[in-house]
Amino acid sequence: MQLVKYNRHWESGFTYPYPKIRNIFPSLMSFLNKRQIIELSGLRRVGKSTLLFQMINELIKNRTNVFHILYFAFDEVQPTIEGLLNTFATQTDINFKKEQIYLFLDEIQKLPNFQNQIKVYYDLYPNIKFVISGSTSFYIRKKSQESLAGRTVSFVVKPLSFDEYLLFREKSDLLRKPKLYEQEIKNEFAVFLRSQFIESIVMRDEAIRKEYFSSIIKKIIYEDLPSVVSFDNPSVLLRMVQYIAQQPGCIINNLHLAQELHISNKTVALYLSYLEDALLIKKFYNFSRNLITSEKRFKKYYLASPSFSSALVDFSHQGILFENYVASIIRAHYFYRDVYQHEVDFICTEGTENIIPLEAKQTRDVTKQDAHNILLFMNKFSIKKGVIIYGGVEKKTIKKEDKEINLIPYFLFS
Repeated sequence: MQLVKYNRHWESGFTYPYPKIRNIFPSLMSFLNKRQIIELSGLRRVGKSTLLFQMINELIKNRTNVFHILYFAFDEVQPTIEGLLNTFATQTDINFKKEQIYLFLDEIQKLPNFQNQIKVYYDLYPNIKFVISGSTSFYIRKKSQESLAGRTVSFVVKPLSFDEYLLFREKSDLLRKPKLYEQEIKNEFAVFLRSQFIESIVMRDEAIRKEYFSSIIKKIIYEDLPSVVSFDNPSVLLRMVQYIAQQPGCIINNLHLAQELHISNKTVALYLSYLEDALLIKKFYNFSRNLITSEKRFKKYYLASPSFSSALVDFSHQGILFENYVASIIRAHYFYRDVYQHEVDFICTEGTENIIPLEAKQTRDVTKQDAHNILLFMNKFSIKKGVIIYGGVEKKTIKKEDKEINLIPYFLFS
């Protein structure tokens, strides 16, 4: 096993050709010289391996000895961690037991019992910095929680935000003068909703793009999930994904869905949890100040990316995909709907006191009537501030008595 094959940065003057930096990268780098294992999870094809190579580039830029950086992907062969480190020591003459080394392990899910192997070396050799990643994120997170609890700092790599998409399109300058380039930004955003992954940006053929996203979904359902959990019929999980794709933000009644799919209510709940753990769907609870009450009420579901939804269903109304986009990147766990069907798209919470209602409206002009539901929520729960992500180009504010709603242009939301 020749490690030079996996470590091109050992070549004189070599850097990995990935110059475009994503928003998550500074956070990753801030933990690179700290003790914990860095664990990257996320959907297939979101760019986890690229981030590993960029971290290596940054280490070399900061004058780390290139031979003290080891990258290995477990695609072809699966040596033990002990075997890998001994081979590394033999081929580089570096004593990993005493010297500082950085160990980047990719496709880690293909190494049996990886969590316990890493645990041994993490505990014995604090000079080894582990960074792990892989395509079966559910499996990695599950195994890490079993044996590496308290030893990892976890990052979920999400699909692109719009500003990142423009960076990869080399059109970031559009956002410097949004009034001047309003129509071009709007056109790019329409394409972005269907191309939220890096590789899909260059896919201008709609059929190819749809097949690309459909194949990711199917690989997760038919390959990744069965490697972690046992279930009888993966085609039912695919039908559930298609069901959510047809109506992003749908409130699912488990009993009704069970009848439609001819499975038990218990199986519906179990399969939804599998899809959520696999990061294919996002679940939002109906908000209540009593969090236990929230978890017992109906839930709202979106696919993890509007690009998944558009790959499975032909949408003529872009506003649905816009709301799905906001759901894909927002750090929230709640929505709100009362008995009179007044609904607020998302409720962001930090504890029980800092509560911010948020609506996604792609309309260019937002009136006080458009803000009716969010104001009802603010009055009911004595909230002073709310947010509407909208299709305009300027930040604005709607005020009513002591309430304030900030309007944020869609291209600034990330």
